[in-house]
Order: sequence, then C-alpha cells, then structure tokens
Amino acid sequence: MLSRIYVDNYKSLVNFELKVGSINLLLGPNGAGKSSVFEVLRKLRAFIGGESKLDGLFDDSSRTRWQTLRIQTFELEMKSEQGLYKYELAIEHDETGQELWVKHERLNLDGNPLLRFEQGEMHLYRDDYSAGPVYPFDWNLSAVASIFPRSDNKKLTWFKGPIQKLIVAQSMPALMSPDSDQEEPVPGKHLENFVSWYRHLSQDQGLTLAVTDALRKILPGFDHFEFKSYGEKNRRLKAYFSQPGLKDEPGYTFDELSDGQKTLMALYTLLLAAQKYGYILCLDEPENFLALPEIRPWLVELYDLCEAGKVQAVLISHHPEMIDYLLASPVGYWFDRQDNLAVRVKPIQAEKDGGLSVSELIARGWLHD
Repeated sequence: MLSRIYVDNYKSLVNFELKVGSINLLLGPNGAGKSSVFEVLRKLRAFIGGESKLDGLFDDSSRTRWQTLRIQTFELEMKSEQGLYKYELAIEHDETGQELWVKHERLNLDGNPLLRFEQGEMHLYRDDYSAGPVYPFDWNLSAVASIFPRSDNKKLTWFKGPIQKLIVAQSMPALMSPDSDQEEPVPGKHLENFVSWYRHLSQDQGLTLAVTDALRKILPGFDHFEFKSYGEKNRRLKAYFSQPGLKDEPGYTFDELSDGQKTLMALYTLLLAAQKYGYILCLDEPENFLALPEIRPWLVELYDLCEAGKVQAVLISHHPEMIDYLLASPVGYWFDRQDNLAVRVKPIQAEKDGGLSVSELIARGWLHD
C-alpha cells in the first residue's frame, strides 16, 4: 500500500509531503496542486515501470518557476508484508535547461539497501542485503526497471509490482475509442483506451462476469458486452441492452453510449479490477458526468472495500456528496496555495457537533477561517 509521497521542485510542489491511508480525498481550489500530485505518480510509474525514459517525462519547465534549484527530488514509500519500502529519485537539469539525468536512484527496505544508482554506477544488493554486482548504467533510465527477477533479488523486484498497479486517471468519455487493435494492460490518463484495457481484462472470465453483474444492477436494461471482429486484429466493443417486446437485444458501439453510461462502465470496471488485482486507484473527479443516484452506490462500495483493506484509493473531488460522505472519517486533505506560491496540505474531517457540513464550509469559504 502506498503510504507517503514526497516531492520537491516540481511545479508548485516544494518540500511537499503527503501521507495517505486506504482511502483519501484531496480537496482544494483549482490550481492548488492536487492534479500535480497525480502527474508525479503517473510519471514515476512510467519511469520505474520502464515505459519511458527520463527525458520523455520530465523537462526543465516542470521545475518550480520561482526557484533556481536545478535538482528535482521524489520519494515514494510503500507498506508491505516485508516491511516499508522507500524509493528515492533525484533528477538534475543542466544550466541550459536542455539536458537532464538521474543524479541518484535508491531503493531501501526498512532502511536496508536493495539498489543504489549514483554517479553512473549501479550497485545491487541481495535479499540478505549483502553487496551484489556493480556496473555502469544509463543516466536516462530507471535502474529499478532494468532488474530482472532472480532467486536472490525477490525483495527488490517485488517493488515493481505495486508501482505498475498504480492507476492514475480522469475519465474523459468523449475521448474513449470504441475500437481496439490490441490489448493494453494499463488504462490511459483519460481512460481513452478503456476498450483496449477491457479487452485485456476480458481474458479473465471471472472478472468480466463480475463487471457484467454489477452493470446490470446499476444501468437500466444493460445485459452484456461483446467484442465484434473487423480485420485481423481489430475489435469493436458493443453493449447490449434488453427492451420489453423486442426479441433481439439492440447493440450499441461504445461511442453511441452516453457520457454517463461510459463513465459508469469504466468506474465499476476499475473498482472490480482493483479489488481482484490490487490496483491503487488515483482518480480525478470520478463523479463527473454522473447523477447523484449513480455516483453514490459506487462510492459506498469503494469506501467499504477500502475500509476492508481490499482496495486503496486516492480521489480528487469538488462534489458535495463525495466530500461529505468520505469526510465522515478522517480521510481528507485540504490543498492550500497562498499568493501563487508553494502548496501546503492540512488534514480535515467533519465536525461531530452537528454544525455545517464540510462541503458547505468550502462553498462559503469558511473552512479555515
């Protein structure tokens, strides 16, 4: 489980620290830095997972504008049955703003070294923390991503698993393609590849049956999904709905569905996949495009799964229903950015004395008065 995020010198995040639990709600005005935290998580996942090189993820414009510091620092902490993992990455930019490289990359478990990359040299450690091989390595790649599993490095390679299970997304149903030319193991930033991701998940019949059952309960008339082939590799996802008096169920391609229908399908698929495969859900305004009766059941189910330790979620929201339901427990963090400077975070929770709700305090601008 992700337990801590630290960022320094990335946009408005300066000496920024956020400690998270099983379910978390990030609140604050637009421009306060909430989405920047998600950007960092998305980029670290791509880097550590070997999906992209450093120079394809970070550039000079991502540094904090009012600072002259050339080094950006990132840390992630993950709790596991083996102990506490701590990942550290420092990126250095040259004076021209055109070049950057890994200054250091480190991974420790309960303070014991598993990997250290510094000055162009990779230092590996075995599961008993004894020193292993030392060799030169590319300054533009993640050292963690390059390591393959062996019998003596299981602790090191374990860390790549939860990192690859970070899902950081904001649903944009208008961008969701109805077609897929290949399976994709990770949903995209805007769930634009939902059909290709669902095609990947559909290899698990148990999961697809669970998704179908859940959608039948919350989408009027929904019966099932079906992929239609056209060409050798291309597939088109169709949703079938039953109607009284019709023998044949009409099928609709994904682009023929409403934005709300597509969003609900994506949210329940995310939730059930997270429950089965241990995804960490970082979702930006999941309530968009949904009516209150639609978001509430999903929110209740998510909360229950998080409380049971089956799912971890970090949400960004401005919706009163999300705010007041989740803040019945201390899961909220208020992002404050005064005078366009660095972000600061304050934990918040609902008052127990029957006063105004947190959403009402936010609407009136009284939350921290």
